[in-house]
Amino acid sequence: MDNLNRLTNEPDAFYRGPGAIGAEKVEWSVIQRVSDCYRSSQWKALGKALQAIPDTARLCGAEINSIAALNQKERLDIRRIVFFVSDTPAGEQAGEILKAYYEARGKELGLQKVDYRSIDQLQDERPLDFRTFGLRNLVREVGKVVRDAGDPSLVAIDATGGYKPQIAVAAVMGIALDIDVYYKHERFERAISFPPLPVTLDYELLGRYGRLLSAFENGGLLTEDEVDPIDEELRVLLEHEVIDDKQYWALSPIGEIYLTGFRLRNPKPVELRNASAEERKPPTFRDDHYPAGFKEFVTKVWRETPWITRCFTKPYDGQASMKRTGFDLRDEGGGHYVIIGIYVDRSGFGGRFEVNTTSSRRSDLAWAVDQLNQKFGGPSI
Repeated sequence: MDNLNRLTNEPDAFYRGPGAIGAEKVEWSVIQRVSDCYRSSQWKALGKALQAIPDTARLCGAEINSIAALNQKERLDIRRIVFFVSDTPAGEQAGEILKAYYEARGKELGLQKVDYRSIDQLQDERPLDFRTFGLRNLVREVGKVVRDAGDPSLVAIDATGGYKPQIAVAAVMGIALDIDVYYKHERFERAISFPPLPVTLDYELLGRYGRLLSAFENGGLLTEDEVDPIDEELRVLLEHEVIDDKQYWALSPIGEIYLTGFRLRNPKPVELRNASAEERKPPTFRDDHYPAGFKEFVTKVWRETPWITRCFTKPYDGQASMKRTGFDLRDEGGGHYVIIGIYVDRSGFGGRFEVNTTSSRRSDLAWAVDQLNQKFGGPSI
């Protein structure tokens, strides 16, 4: 858009000055058509008009330039393009232009589908929202594309254009999801790929802190009073902010990548099969005073989760650590792990119960914890 904004209405100034931007051999009538569409905000018409300009010319913009480089140099067989644009009028305009441009060139380039998605709160007017929500929403949308594709090897990320932090997020997503990530600077002749890094993510954290991660995923900014104590090893996935002298925590973009990467890499475990009728035993409750709605919640979890065999209550001492409804994986020692569910009613009174499943493998139970938190986790029911 910046290149288009610098267009001049004078041919001599365009061809001899900086406004040429790599389109020196294009006829003036073409440049005039592009300029007219831009000045009159005809975004779809502008996208179609840009076809007459070489896709390597700077006038076409970084996104078109980089895709041209990938087509020519990297030999990628591009069949579908999804553009992620900012939550701004300029982002929407860029999406309309690029969609119209590639739809018009679809047959020539062998494209089957072109689309764009506006990323909620990815904008530069509210930096805190940009960091806390915008970048995380970007990660989620990329995850949806990977999930739809069915295999990360069928996806590539072009990190050209947009806000600079998006490049860092794209690079880490490439590591987490085994996706090729490319970038093209306007002065580069070709797009470059980010080299693989010897980095792995410790997905065991998801089991140990599943309930807390779920709270951050769904709750945005949370005060220290609203969450359990935060261990040091978990802080790499979180962000800390002081607002009006009050301490807040939120899931970071890296934390969102962590959750997205786990879910894409780990489909339902084979050994976590649905329980047979003989294995399924109704929940049992000790003769205690329970939070309001506790028995109904435990029964609902058991009834709606076919790989759970039984649920039974546990002592509910330590009320201070029960601030959110959800599930964690507890190490009982000797390689034995169990899922512990916590339910907190609206008054803040909490209760615990153990969840048994058809698998005892730690990795399977971590997957189960994440599934349970996605479906049943929350502040209270």
